[in-house]
Amino acid sequence: MTTTLSFSHSLFTTPFDHNTDFTDLADNCAQFVDALVECDDPAEKMALCGRLSACLALLQPTLLEPVPEHLKASLTVDDLPLEQPVFEPAADQLGRFCQLLTQLMLNQSLSKNDERVAGDLLQELVGFYSDTLKAPRWLCTDEGVVLL
Repeated sequence: MTTTLSFSHSLFTTPFDHNTDFTDLADNCAQFVDALVECDDPAEKMALCGRLSACLALLQPTLLEPVPEHLKASLTVDDLPLEQPVFEPAADQLGRFCQLLTQLMLNQSLSKNDERVAGDLLQELVGFYSDTLKAPRWLCTDEGVVLL
């Protein structure tokens, strides 16, 4: 189902700046990209890309800063969570990611800095892709061979 947004939609007016907590910036990024992949309107896509880019740019420098005191309680748990964030794309999707990055680098349309970042990402993704494709899929047990 395609998400229909309008420029009055709250995602286009959500306030954020360099004082916004990194947790809120991360939430904003997730909301922007979720709407972006469902959006069909070119102008709205551009606006969402701009919002996402701005939010990512504000988020990046916060990664090396200490966690603010007022956020520590919300990031503290008594028990380990049952689920951890993981990156588990399907093999065909991962292959498409690698191919897209390769094509971007072949087009030579990226700045030197962006080309370096894309190259680093491509290296990580291709390594992960290769390891995923070569990973064991079955285990020999006393009961026979079982699927992992």
